[in-house]
Amino acid sequence: MKRLNKAFILVVSGLSILAFASCSYEPEPTTEPVNLIFSTDTLQFDTLFAERLSITKRLKIKNPSSKAVKISNIEFRNQSQAFQLTLNGRTQASFSDQLLLAEDSLLLLVSANIDQGNENNPFVIRDYLEVVNQNNAQSVVFEAWGQNANYLSDTILACNSRWNSDKPYVLSGVIQVDSSCVLSIEAGARIYSATETFLVVNGSLQAEGNLENPIFFTNDRLDEPFASSPGQWGGIVFLEGSKNNYFKYTTIKNALFGVNLNIFDPDNEPDLTMESCFVGNMAISSVISLNSDFAALNSVFYNTASGTVLHTGGGSAYYTHCTIANYFNNTTREDPAAFFSDLAVDNNDNEILAAMDVQLLNNIIYGRIPDEIQFFEQQDGNLNFSFSHNLFRSTIEALSENNSIRNQEPSFVEVGNQDFRLREDSPAIGSALSTEIATDIQGEVRGASPDIGAYQYVKIEE
Repeated sequence: MKRLNKAFILVVSGLSILAFASCSYEPEPTTEPVNLIFSTDTLQFDTLFAERLSITKRLKIKNPSSKAVKISNIEFRNQSQAFQLTLNGRTQASFSDQLLLAEDSLLLLVSANIDQGNENNPFVIRDYLEVVNQNNAQSVVFEAWGQNANYLSDTILACNSRWNSDKPYVLSGVIQVDSSCVLSIEAGARIYSATETFLVVNGSLQAEGNLENPIFFTNDRLDEPFASSPGQWGGIVFLEGSKNNYFKYTTIKNALFGVNLNIFDPDNEPDLTMESCFVGNMAISSVISLNSDFAALNSVFYNTASGTVLHTGGGSAYYTHCTIANYFNNTTREDPAAFFSDLAVDNNDNEILAAMDVQLLNNIIYGRIPDEIQFFEQQDGNLNFSFSHNLFRSTIEALSENNSIRNQEPSFVEVGNQDFRLREDSPAIGSALSTEIATDIQGEVRGASPDIGAYQYVKIEE
């Protein structure tokens, strides 16, 4: 009979003991109820569009005890289907018999998805996540504000469509207004767009909000940081042949650009007019105009990563009582708040050279760099520039002429909060030329001594 190696026997025995120990060890949970600690007592989701999955949020549950705790149940009291739970890679409606070691924690990943309903107004879904150990039930409030919507994706709109304010419109992909057709948008309408979504206008877009019910264009993620981040959707594009476009009391924000005109119809009749609009927080620019005609009055164009309003390749640019202010995120920027040129280069490296007419009356053009208004003229005589009663930041001495003011701080209320109203020490107060524009962007009467920019000074209650 062969004799086994003693060392081999000892090794095998040791491994067996280790294996047994590792397989059989499980801390004995306490039989006493433990008050677990939650990272929050209320988990909220900002307004979610029906049938759109939310971002994922986290709920941490900590065991403060020196002993392990057996969580017998984790589930929603009302068995809501709006919330999804994920624990250790598994997504389920509920979890049971979860062992939580002493002074350890577990992490629940939570998302929300709301079904489409019949309500037009925002509604709230509320449930309570109950976590039970030893018959000790603790709960966390879960809330999600929902909003039913009209959904449009990669489509050419029916000719002469009309968007109303009953329910918001949620866009994705490329939404087109066909040539010879009009998209009319009623006061109070809200338009939310997904990433890389563009509204492309071959015909006409007529958005007519009012002071009490403005129109909003923004991104479809309403939770932070997305709700205040630029570049969350594409923008609004106007192509050759588009005409009779206007925006009144309309906000456009958080896109790559606000409006991008490529109309090539330089007849000096505005292809797009913007009145009492608020356009900014863009990853590129608020206004990009290539060989097109543009007019704006009583409007604010603000905070863009590149130049705020760019007019190139000829056409016309008429600004009256506007505030063009670029204080974007304290980042380094070379492009000015306003740029005008008779020359442009298209996507195929073709040069576009045409006459440009620029008229600036009663505007503030200001920001962080020394020259916030710049010009380039490739061909002598191509750039026709007239200005009066403006407030510029510029090293161009000639811009102090025609009752304009140069390099005096506008004294905005709070540029970091996109508040471009005037403080009482602003040099813009009483320095504008009287025009037929009787009120400002907020409906304040301008009177006989109007102020430069989109806002007439009103004492601010601190």
